[in-house]
Amino acid sequence: MRTAIISVTANGARIAEKISTKVGGQTFVKGKNFDKLADLVAEIFGKFDGLIFICAAGIVVRMIAPHIISKLSDPAVLVVDERGQNVISLLSGHVGRANELTLEIARAIEANPVITTATDIAGKFSVDAVASKLGLVPEPKEVIKAINAAILRDEEVFVTAGDVRLNLIPQNLIAGVGCRRGTSSLKIFEAIQRACAMIHQPIERVKLLASIDAKQDEVGLVSLAEVMGIEIKFFSASELQKKIAEYKLDESKFVARSVGVGNVCEAAALCCVEEARFALTKTSFKGVTVSLLWEK
Repeated sequence: MRTAIISVTANGARIAEKISTKVGGQTFVKGKNFDKLADLVAEIFGKFDGLIFICAAGIVVRMIAPHIISKLSDPAVLVVDERGQNVISLLSGHVGRANELTLEIARAIEANPVITTATDIAGKFSVDAVASKLGLVPEPKEVIKAINAAILRDEEVFVTAGDVRLNLIPQNLIAGVGCRRGTSSLKIFEAIQRACAMIHQPIERVKLLASIDAKQDEVGLVSLAEVMGIEIKFFSASELQKKIAEYKLDESKFVARSVGVGNVCEAAALCCVEEARFALTKTSFKGVTVSLLWEK
């Protein structure tokens, strides 16, 4: 899950840095990374899986209101007060996994998690939260509400029968890959397999590989795609650079010196889709970097 942590004051910046250090996430500080909060939100709302604001909840509501589309596609939105006492799950608690992230951050900074979704406060599971963890898209959303309401009433919910039917659509994974010259297909395979294991998914969910065009003749990478029976796409440094700028991706100076662009695995994966949700951000495995995207 790729998150942006946004602060508008000096004290908020300290809380943001604490969250970033303990949980991860990219920090945005007013006066340093941006000037107007509304402009920043408009720029990054669809580019991060989660937005964590360190400010008043009312401000956040006004900032995100013009950009909200659907509970099935909106990012997780959290609010943390400037003393770091409360972490509030504000938007996309289930599919966006805001509730899960709220609990994680609250534990990390010893704050009070505030979650208001009905199933969670009743101590029950929700079908959309479970689907999100399994890499499934639940549709239509009207049925999600009906099923969760039935769960709240302690009614039996059947998998394949009843008056309403929920479709659980499997999502494929896209693996963006960067590797050192001469890396064997086995090492790349093991790296992707370990990456998938980190999100509790089998490697068979990966249906597409992506990398920079400088790796078009990388035997280990090309042969791996053949063995797995899946397509591999290559993108130019300029194409990757556009995604780096669009998604504000972190860059490595070492990688930039090697291939001319500072982020390969995340940027290459993003080149494959119009809309993205990160299953795993850039992760290193001894000479191989892997990122995983859910294909929307």
